[in-house]
Amino acid sequence: MLKNNQRFSNPIIKDEIEILYESKEKLIFRTYLDAGGGQARVHYHTKITEKFKVIEGELTVILNNEKRVLSSTTETTIKPYDVHQFFNTSDKRVVFEVEIRPAQNVIKGLKIFYGLAKDEKVCKNGLPKNIFYTAVGLKMLDGYIPNVPLWFQKLGISILAAIAKKIGVEQKLISRYCN
Repeated sequence: MLKNNQRFSNPIIKDEIEILYESKEKLIFRTYLDAGGGQARVHYHTKITEKFKVIEGELTVILNNEKRVLSSTTETTIKPYDVHQFFNTSDKRVVFEVEIRPAQNVIKGLKIFYGLAKDEKVCKNGLPKNIFYTAVGLKMLDGYIPNVPLWFQKLGISILAAIAKKIGVEQKLISRYCN
């Protein structure tokens, strides 16, 4: 259920997100991605499925090492463990909708990472400079990188996120960026 029209942006990725629908089971948002914008690196999720549907323009998606260019009214589904990344190689803004199932805490993770980016507290790759902030956000986003053992990433993220929760960092981030 959506409380009100929520919009927030990320100057690193060069996009703006508009939340269209939000529940624990499903999150739908519209993304406005500027020319030259996009995610810095490939990643994957272990629990969530994403569906990208282009409304306007062309979106380039890397999906399991295959490059796809999606144009108006085309879509692609990204399943758990699919390695992916999106970006805009055109000279025009691309508009696309993303549906995430289950939504879990993805919206909180996005708001935290986007808020930290706006506050200039992230590296060039978009990840927070503070390792506890990174762990909290990645846990919420169920985000992992290929070529590093998953068990190692989960262990590190879980330990750091638990410490962040214990010392109040998680609540600080939620209070600042999610309310």
